[in-house]
Amino acid sequence: MRRLAAAVFTTWCVGVALWGAQPASLAPGLIAPTVTGVVDVFSREYFDIPLTGAVRLALTSALAGGRYAKAATPQELAELLTHDLYDVTRDKHVAVQVVRPSSATGSSPAQRDVPTTAGFRRTEVLPGNIGLLDMAYFLRPVEHRDALAAAMKLLQPAAALILDMRNNGGGSPGTVALLMSYLFEEPGKPLFEVIPRTGTREVYATVADTLAWRDGKRPVFVLTSKNSFSGGEGLAFLLQDLKRAVVIGESTAGAANPGRPYPVNDLFEITVPNGQLLTILSRRNWEGNGVTPDIKVPATDALTEAHTRALAAIKQP
Repeated sequence: MRRLAAAVFTTWCVGVALWGAQPASLAPGLIAPTVTGVVDVFSREYFDIPLTGAVRLALTSALAGGRYAKAATPQELAELLTHDLYDVTRDKHVAVQVVRPSSATGSSPAQRDVPTTAGFRRTEVLPGNIGLLDMAYFLRPVEHRDALAAAMKLLQPAAALILDMRNNGGGSPGTVALLMSYLFEEPGKPLFEVIPRTGTREVYATVADTLAWRDGKRPVFVLTSKNSFSGGEGLAFLLQDLKRAVVIGESTAGAANPGRPYPVNDLFEITVPNGQLLTILSRRNWEGNGVTPDIKVPATDALTEAHTRALAAIKQP
């Protein structure tokens, strides 16, 4: 199961998050209510309403057939449910999680409303004046705005940019749009939208705020791998769709539908995609198929390949 350092902070999130010490065993009497609760939450929140009927049938049939009775621990039940949900939906964002016990203390990065530098692995200028930004995930704009501004200020003199998403687990679509804002000169340029199950669609655009700089012409390369997930692969897909970057590396996981965690009971929660993301330009997303790189190379070779191509690009007249 995939883990994310902050699985709850916004609409792009991944995998199963385990918090703190978990019960060593699962009370048999909790299994049926948990399965029923998972079905109810999924049916209420999942963006693709027709698919909720198939999920209800599959999970209730499995419960009646005794499939979940074999779960001896909360984690085993969570894994069984996640497997069965994926089997029906093929949606990689759908996941049942074991949650933090109510007595636990402390807070995750998702719960902070203060700036942080978390998630920035490398920010440097490589030989030949090629900028490199390596991010592990996207916190909310309120948390990442200052650190991103500092990173982009450092990279401003670079003649080309490499954005390393090979191990990016996703996060805030708002921060993805914020990063993209540095790569287009037009404030307010629509980038993508999220169409919810009900209500008004939300359009994400390049920010209208005054940034330190914007550059819509500098060559940009995005690195991907099979570990690029959700918003991490989304950045590559969106820039590729807008013909603003060359994507180099491996095909990505294929998780596009944005969602959030919902409580099931005191021990479990379920992450449910409650909207569908579509690009403004082509009205597509990367769900299921992932991002196909423009230049396919093993992930371990992607940075070297991008550096070589970036140097060649800036030497062209």
